[in-house]
Amino acid sequence: YVAAVKEEESRPAAEVLVRIVPGLITSLHFPKFQRWGSSPLRFARPIRWILCLFGSEVVPFNLEGIRAGRSTMGHRFMAPGPFEVKDVRDYFKVLRKGKVILDPEERREIIREAVREAAAGVGGKPVGEENLLEEVVYLVEYPVVLRGEVDKKYLALPREVLVTSMRSHQRYFPVEGRGGRLKASFITVSNNKVRDPGVVAAGNERVLRARLEDAMFFFSEDLKVPLAERVKQLKSVVFQEKLGTSWEKMERFSALARGIAEKVAPEALDEVGDVAFLCKGDLVTHMVGEFAELQGVMGREYALAEGKGKAVADGILEHYYPRFSGDRTPATLGGAVVSIADRLDTICGCFGIGITPTGTADPYALRRHALGIIAILMDRGWRVDLRALLKTTLKLLEGKTDIPEARALAGMEEFFRGRLHNLLTGRGSRHDLVTAVLHGQWADPVDAAARIKALEEFARKAGFADLVLSFKRVMNIIPEGFAGEADPKLLVHAAERELLDASRKVAGQVESLLGEGDYPRALKSLAELKKPVDAFFDGVLVMDQDPAVKGNRLALLAGISGLFARVADFRKVVTE
Repeated sequence: YVAAVKEEESRPAAEVLVRIVPGLITSLHFPKFQRWGSSPLRFARPIRWILCLFGSEVVPFNLEGIRAGRSTMGHRFMAPGPFEVKDVRDYFKVLRKGKVILDPEERREIIREAVREAAAGVGGKPVGEENLLEEVVYLVEYPVVLRGEVDKKYLALPREVLVTSMRSHQRYFPVEGRGGRLKASFITVSNNKVRDPGVVAAGNERVLRARLEDAMFFFSEDLKVPLAERVKQLKSVVFQEKLGTSWEKMERFSALARGIAEKVAPEALDEVGDVAFLCKGDLVTHMVGEFAELQGVMGREYALAEGKGKAVADGILEHYYPRFSGDRTPATLGGAVVSIADRLDTICGCFGIGITPTGTADPYALRRHALGIIAILMDRGWRVDLRALLKTTLKLLEGKTDIPEARALAGMEEFFRGRLHNLLTGRGSRHDLVTAVLHGQWADPVDAAARIKALEEFARKAGFADLVLSFKRVMNIIPEGFAGEADPKLLVHAAERELLDASRKVAGQVESLLGEGDYPRALKSLAELKKPVDAFFDGVLVMDQDPAVKGNRLALLAGISGLFARVADFRKVVTE
């Protein structure tokens, strides 16, 4: 490393601010930028004025023809301004006079209380209050809460359709009464206080009515075509240019789901088959075409309407679970198995054509899919070999992928290992112990979690650090790639004979305990080797001049090293 000390003389803050504030403004990042007029300046919205004060003095700079000053504007309709600002304290007073409530927390409380009061006025409470509140609070400067009504005939629509129409599309708060039944009311937050609030409420009612009329029509039309017929339409829907149509994808993950079900839920084979076949059918319905976020939701509704049974209907919805970090996993066997299979197909397909997540892009949400698979397996306690499933999935994708299988598998193994590592350390497990286990035991997440838990409990016992150092001493002395089996006839010293006897005894115990998944007792058995290992190193020269003796001693240690490695790679454990 090379270090240097660079000294700069201090300068007045106002002089420095003139230089750095324009860059501060232009460095702000937004998902989307705009340009306006002939200016090259890019920002989230057109910049109309800049207020910039240092104390009570203007910081004089010019940003693409916009001069900074001490003026600001109020509410666009209620008090447009301009208003002069003396200093920072005056700024808050000026904006309040201009009908702008600057503090978002104050706006939040105003909206929350008014929304609850409005809902209580019809004997209900707002639905999904906090999530929508987080968005609405940043859409208004001066919140004015209004209540509107809709025709009760729309309550015949599925609840999710009504809620989505109100919340996602219009930013309205739905209202529910006792038992969670929706009321024919909604609450909206306006950014303007008008003389006749009824006019504003009527306008919002008109907009919502049009959406709900469309929804009624779509729902009615969709029910005329069985879901199984809809599935056939997937043959004309491209999932991904190289990976084929959504129909082909469904065929692949259906076959994979049946294979998984045979291992973890053979009693649900029929349920899994029905869910896998029908789960993508609603993608080509009118309703999902209009409300994309209702995929799965509408599939469930249409399946119930056709009498498919609750387990299959719920599985159609739940195969999309978990949808985000911390979301619930599928409650149905069909939903759980198909969710795993669908996600595996997406991950293997993308890795197989070279589409892998980067630091800035993950267009197919592969990280979320991998975490979803792991979460389902761990919640269910299903013992599966992910490495084998990845190979099976790649076989089903044969002819679609162009990345060599070995390369795709290596990439996915590292990918899954990384996701599992993040998940387990995020839950509080020791970083080094997670690394030690996942180095070779990542493919079965349930098993890996059990090993890590046992290691963590074992690590809290006295003498753990010394034990690990002994293990590391064994592992570090063995050349990479060395293989062999110790020959008792070549053992010279009592210490090496005792170590061989002890290792054979412990090996039998550990083999049996690992088969039972009893990792705490397996670690306890391995600990019995510390004393003979230490005695071996104290009394025996491993690197003997006789090649046969040296090789035999290395083979003895390699056997012990392999025994340790059956649990974890102890070289990764930090003892300092």
